[in-house]
Amino acid sequence: MLEHMEEKVKYTNDLFKYLTQNTDTKEYQTFIALLEKIKYNPSLLEYYGEEFVEHMIDLLPRIEDKYDQASLIETIIECMDIYTFSDNYIKGIFDEYMLCIAEKAVNVAGMSTCLIRFIQAGISEKEIIEKLEENLEKEHLINVLSRMYINYLANSAETKSYLMEEVQEVYYLSQRSGIIAQFLLLVHPHIRKYAGISQITFLYESYRGVYEDCWPRGLLPNRKDTLIKSKVLSPKEVSILEDLDRLINTQEEDLDSMEVRKLYDDFFEGKDPFEVIFTLPE
Repeated sequence: MLEHMEEKVKYTNDLFKYLTQNTDTKEYQTFIALLEKIKYNPSLLEYYGEEFVEHMIDLLPRIEDKYDQASLIETIIECMDIYTFSDNYIKGIFDEYMLCIAEKAVNVAGMSTCLIRFIQAGISEKEIIEKLEENLEKEHLINVLSRMYINYLANSAETKSYLMEEVQEVYYLSQRSGIIAQFLLLVHPHIRKYAGISQITFLYESYRGVYEDCWPRGLLPNRKDTLIKSKVLSPKEVSILEDLDRLINTQEEDLDSMEVRKLYDDFFEGKDPFEVIFTLPE
């Protein structure tokens, strides 16, 4: 059984080697397309094993396209749990990845995930922030760092800087807007009716997704104090969300009741909803 599995793994890795013999072929393009699905699948990376990682290491110097380089580096750094890299190698591919960032050959989600892995591999938060400042416009920089904030930057010494204060604000606004978007899906009849076809994203395609995901019951009991302390929500806003929770429990799915509709008015108090959503409480 084990021998049969090892044989299948070898065949798979041989296929990858075949696809990447030349970087100007449809076969190579097929591999790069597959890589986007493979790189964030730990079970597949473990299945392909060290041979796969070593092939990625050998392949990287042959690739000139910055987009492909970035994808390969993102894959390699995801293999830390199955392969031991030297500190020099990690530093080398980190520098290469920064060149890809400078060429705008990475997307925000991939970049944030990859940089977190580099932190885990030993690259300091300070060096990452300094390199990003050199290569990104401020708005883009803050967007990237805000996605990394809760995992690795919240307790960093770098949080004392003015830049990280802005990153924290953006992170909290992201949390706030997500919570209020879910609130709107439940209490606003037009949003509840048209969210599925709207070009505006509300995290869920319909109110039922929010309703069946136990929101806000799954959110507030464990996070209420944290949300107030970090000023993501005000005590009054949290109280309104708790009222919604109570009404959902007592009225079942009667989201068109006057009591539920009144919660919208209580929350926004006649103000511009977008101004309320994107302004942290004092």
